[in-house]
Amino acid sequence: MIAYLVDLDVVFDFSTIKEMAELRKVTVSLSGVRYYPIEKLMKPILKDHDLLKEVEPFPDSLYLEDLSYRTRLFLVTDLPKLLAKTLLMKHNLDVFVQDVISSEDANAYLPSRQFFDFSAKRANTVLGVTNFVTSNLEYALPASLMMRVTLVRNDTYLPPDINILRKRDLISIAESLAQHKVDSTMGDSALRCT
Repeated sequence: MIAYLVDLDVVFDFSTIKEMAELRKVTVSLSGVRYYPIEKLMKPILKDHDLLKEVEPFPDSLYLEDLSYRTRLFLVTDLPKLLAKTLLMKHNLDVFVQDVISSEDANAYLPSRQFFDFSAKRANTVLGVTNFVTSNLEYALPASLMMRVTLVRNDTYLPPDINILRKRDLISIAESLAQHKVDSTMGDSALRCT
């Protein structure tokens, strides 16, 4: 099965926490330069870490189940691994994911080559055949030089020659991988496939 690296921002809606955009700017700036422990960066930017624990998943996050039947899913994030796993377990999404790969594991931030090399090794694959799903354009552009990239929930204009696939949401990714279309009116199980 092909490995998919799914950005945590595709599964959870961090838009309610304005400091997350600032934290992302800092980590993207440091991605090719140097690694600082994420906790040291989070403290001055995110005054209240407990806000992150209250983040809700997007409604289509249940389609991780459908994707997990067709691919091996690995969630990638710059946030602490324990926090990401806690969010997944709180919403019963952890069973659909093989592992969470954090910047703590790779000693590098998204979207650095070092982070993606480490992630591909952890997924037991090579970069050229790995798929990366993100909603962040600042991650998608550098990643597209190394692997297949799917940009979701982002309507930013991109020139046609940039090799980035665009999908509306996780549902459309699940449908594109299925032999049959997914019937979203039938509930939360494998019985949705018609």
